[in-house]
Amino acid sequence: MTHILGILGSPRRKGNSDLLLDQALKGAAEAGAKVKKVVLNDLLIKPCQGCNDCHEDGQCVQRDDLASIYELLEEADGVIIVSPIYFSGLSSQTKLLIDRCQCLWVRNELLGRYSSDGRKRKGAFIAVGGDAKAVFKHAVGEIRAFYSAIGMEYDGEILLPGVDGKGEVKSHPAALEEAERLGHLLAKSGQGLT
Repeated sequence: MTHILGILGSPRRKGNSDLLLDQALKGAAEAGAKVKKVVLNDLLIKPCQGCNDCHEDGQCVQRDDLASIYELLEEADGVIIVSPIYFSGLSSQTKLLIDRCQCLWVRNELLGRYSSDGRKRKGAFIAVGGDAKAVFKHAVGEIRAFYSAIGMEYDGEILLPGVDGKGEVKSHPAALEEAERLGHLLAKSGQGLT
């Protein structure tokens, strides 16, 4: 069974990012995947200290709620990260996750310990910008780098500008359908999203 992990980087529950992630996970579940949702704002995550202690054994020295998320990230066949765009970048919750995954990069690239067992692991990104001229390129670049660092192929995105009010995405049925389709395709092993 395919495992799809959905990560909500928005601090606002039942907002646009949350609704889009739920639709994506619904699509994945309907395609037969086992889905899990993580809400970063509900977790205690300390910032990376840049100490490089993880270079010794691939373990982060911080002791907080992110320890269980590392395991979920390594087990997942697919990951969907959803973040609002703040000042042309990711939410601070999403950025905390990415920065603290330096230890996963170390395990993969420096220590050669991580193995995907031949699985083609894929990651997708959904971003919502309140400004009609929202700039997504910085956030997309960071998400692409993150997926590469943890051994995943970047394989799909939904970038939705001009949606700001809480729940406003409900008036954009095409975006909700696209999110459901993205989740469905991500759940299908070996099938690209593009």
